[in-house]
Amino acid sequence: MPLPISIQLYTVRELTKTPADRERVIREIAEIGYVATEGGGDKLTDETRKLYKESGLRFSSWWAMPTKDNVGQLVDIAGECGFKDFVACVGESEFATKDTILRTAEKYESAAKLLAPHGLRMCYHNHWWEFQTHVDGRYGWDILFDHAPTLFAEIDLYWASNFGQVDVPALVGKYAAKTPLVHVKDGPLIKDQPHTACGQGKMDLPAVLAATDPGVTKWGIVELDHYVRGNENVMEAVRESYRYLTTTGLGTGRK
Repeated sequence: MPLPISIQLYTVRELTKTPADRERVIREIAEIGYVATEGGGDKLTDETRKLYKESGLRFSSWWAMPTKDNVGQLVDIAGECGFKDFVACVGESEFATKDTILRTAEKYESAAKLLAPHGLRMCYHNHWWEFQTHVDGRYGWDILFDHAPTLFAEIDLYWASNFGQVDVPALVGKYAAKTPLVHVKDGPLIKDQPHTACGQGKMDLPAVLAATDPGVTKWGIVELDHYVRGNENVMEAVRESYRYLTTTGLGTGRK
């Protein structure tokens, strides 16, 4: 089943440095046909409300770390915008040892438990370092989820490969029941090399997305950290990624 297509706005950060530029780019994303974007922060401004209402865009998910102090505000944002999933991540140092992984698990389990009574989910977003630290012969990622049973996943499909060293379809299948979101990303599978539009790199995206559970995974979220033709030209990849996902039947948009 094709996934509705969202986009992480980190992709277009170099093009949205002023409010006017941000509005122009978000309207262009809507015009391409994307269904949603991945939002973030502790506030939803009136300007954002107006822009999303006029453009027809939704929010697939939201980057924020719930705490006792901000959970009420985040619950209100989720209720207003109609999404269920909050997302956050940690740096490489937090996956350096078993002790640091266990501390991360405790932090994320606490956040997940703050959201769960409201019917909301906390999702952990991976990079490559969760799949290069071996603890007792296992990935740090596995240790994290062993010790955070309430936590869900936003699997970044490209980073999860650890540059070709991980069987990503097997990983996605293993965690399919806990993965409402995936970041759909492509590239050369070489560390420190920029990304490509979806379908133009070495990721087998059809095989990876086929491993998701259509009853659980609700969004495919396009993201590029750095574009091979320069971030100033990244809208090329935004358009090409949408075209690839919709024409191959992997994703669905508004056009």
